[in-house]
Amino acid sequence: MTSRRARWSARSTWALLVGALAAAALVLAVPAWRGPAVLVVPTTAVALVVLGIALHRPRGGAWWLVALMLALWGAAPWLAQTTGRADGPPAALVWAGQAVAAGIVLHVARGREGGREPSPGGRLDLVVIAAVVALVGAQLVAVALADHGDATGVAVAGVDVVLLGVLLRFAVSRRALPVSSWLLLSAGLLTVVYDLSCSLHGRRTALPGEAVQSLAVLALLLFGIAALHPSMTVAFTAETFTRRRRPSAALLGLLPLVAVPAALWWVARSAGAPGLPGWTVPVTGALVAALCLLRAAAALRASEHLAEHDPLTDLANRRGLARAHAEPPGPGGRSLLLLDLDDFKEVNDTHGHDVGDALLLQVRDRLVGAVREVCAGTGVVARLGGDEFVVLAPAACAGEVAGRLLRALQVPVVVRGLVLRAGASVGVAREDAAAPVPLAELLTRADVAMYAAKSAGGGRAADFHPAMREEVARRYTLSGQVRRLLAGRAPDVGHLEVHHQPLVELASGRVVGAEALVRWRHPQHGLLAPDAFLALVSTNDLDAELDAVVLQEVVDQLSRWRDQGRRELPVAVNLTRASLDDPDLADRVLTLLADAGVPTSQLHLEITEHQQLAVDGPAAASLADLRAAGVEVHLDDYGTGYTSLDYLRRFPVQVLKLDRSVVGAVADGDAQLVAGVQAMAAALGLQVVAEGVETPQQRARLIELGVRYGQGYLFSRPLTARDYADRVLGPARSHGPHPQRTAAPGVVAAP
Repeated sequence: MTSRRARWSARSTWALLVGALAAAALVLAVPAWRGPAVLVVPTTAVALVVLGIALHRPRGGAWWLVALMLALWGAAPWLAQTTGRADGPPAALVWAGQAVAAGIVLHVARGREGGREPSPGGRLDLVVIAAVVALVGAQLVAVALADHGDATGVAVAGVDVVLLGVLLRFAVSRRALPVSSWLLLSAGLLTVVYDLSCSLHGRRTALPGEAVQSLAVLALLLFGIAALHPSMTVAFTAETFTRRRRPSAALLGLLPLVAVPAALWWVARSAGAPGLPGWTVPVTGALVAALCLLRAAAALRASEHLAEHDPLTDLANRRGLARAHAEPPGPGGRSLLLLDLDDFKEVNDTHGHDVGDALLLQVRDRLVGAVREVCAGTGVVARLGGDEFVVLAPAACAGEVAGRLLRALQVPVVVRGLVLRAGASVGVAREDAAAPVPLAELLTRADVAMYAAKSAGGGRAADFHPAMREEVARRYTLSGQVRRLLAGRAPDVGHLEVHHQPLVELASGRVVGAEALVRWRHPQHGLLAPDAFLALVSTNDLDAELDAVVLQEVVDQLSRWRDQGRRELPVAVNLTRASLDDPDLADRVLTLLADAGVPTSQLHLEITEHQQLAVDGPAAASLADLRAAGVEVHLDDYGTGYTSLDYLRRFPVQVLKLDRSVVGAVADGDAQLVAGVQAMAAALGLQVVAEGVETPQQRARLIELGVRYGQGYLFSRPLTARDYADRVLGPARSHGPHPQRTAAPGVVAAP
């Protein structure tokens, strides 16, 4: 309904615009129609504004001020036609309407408060406007001192001239104005021309029958039509008024102001007023032209600065970094540090790019502060794009800069009330003074070292050494093979295997289930653990594809074991954020289980705290639907991720899986966290599973604390599907034929 209304409003706007032009042309061509138009058009314009407000419901009161302004302006010519006079009450109504117009300007200006400080070019623009306004003031003083009979008319005409210049400058210098703003701008220009024409004749409004009333008719209708267009909701927003064109267009916008001095001289001469001496016109025009040249120089400097600086952070960009690198290094050589934020994509995906940009600005401040303190201002900080920063600094202080920066980023960053982690990985590449290295090669080395730091767990710095290239080449080859692996069967890249790690009751040792863990059987590298390729899967945005493959294989394996009459135990499958962000997740999982004939109680799904889910995402609804159907939801890696209590509130979690780092502390006598989690889980009716149980002492202490379930090497390493079935599920009790199921792409089916 809303979209149909928007389309109807857009079409009707153009139809009304054609009608307004036709009405203005008829009023101009047929004098007898001018009187009735003065009575009908203002009422129509006000009605259109009210209709637009009712249709689109804009925020703020700017459009109601527009309706009041039109009502006052529309009443003035009607009263002048009724009384036959253009002064007195009609003039007062015009002044009142202009006061409301000033209120609209103040309303818009107030909405722009809190923005950035004006640039040097912007300040010069203000100086140019101030110069022409001062010229108007000087002319008004001259007219007043000469005791000219129509001082008010000359004053209003002078102000109109300046308004024309300012409006034309705005029209030329702004970009991407919505249709409603263009209509408002056109109506404003016509209004100023109408007022200027009346002022030159010594009146505040036109007399009945004058041809200039056609301008008033068109202007009033344009104000009303602007309110009908759907873009009227953003016509008075700060974003609309601050979108500027390129500096060249801003310079063209100053040309109308250059013509203001000559126009003021013409106004004074047309009104018969003494005005300013003739020499003031060329002098003032030259002054304004000189200011425009300064503005052009400022625009050129801004363009040169922007060419070598990042627009968001104002740090050097790649070109600026190249300029700094072109300078010869000091006697001790220099180092290039490449910094990449860990999990920055999570911030953008969860909280939006505005929060991500704010985080980058805080990281910039910490990075610049560290370089300034350690290198005494001799280092150069740059941003290459995204979340990659570069520091070019003397080799002597590079290590201290990396260490100080990593320590600074350990402190959480607060952005708009959100507490965010901003860990980073740093790669360091050195350049000796006697053996300069091209910037591209230096960046490549630092990039190789940075990925080595990420592979080691992130949150650390790594120095480049040549052996790292072999690991990068290996990872590059595996990255290409991962896509082929998940796309289907590709014997030359191996296959995936789903292993099962038993979940046991700590007190009895009885197996109550298993967790599915994926492995890659590679033809050259052997059996690869998840740490060797999951990062590549994530980098290639294949998380959802891998989840689907593992989920399909687990369900098919459960179905095969069910057909064989083996003991039925549930299996837990980890899901990444990419899968949880799919609104069709619940339908896909339930359809998969139904097609395989597997009860929903046999499948458990695990979500992790390490991948924060969006507050308004579909994950909560999908997991609630799955839980209602009988699929259990577990929270994995508990105690190491994001806001845990918030997860327990938002998601239908039934089991908390304590991270192995938390469980490992039990052996050292630090059991307070485990005891607290167990008490909280008991109060909430949740079960607790301890991961990474490796010693009998850990097992005994966990039992004392009330933890019922666990998994780890103390009980069993991950087993192949065949070994898990034989050791845990027992022998097959039915050897008859059962439906043959095709394994998921890239997976070799096990009995």
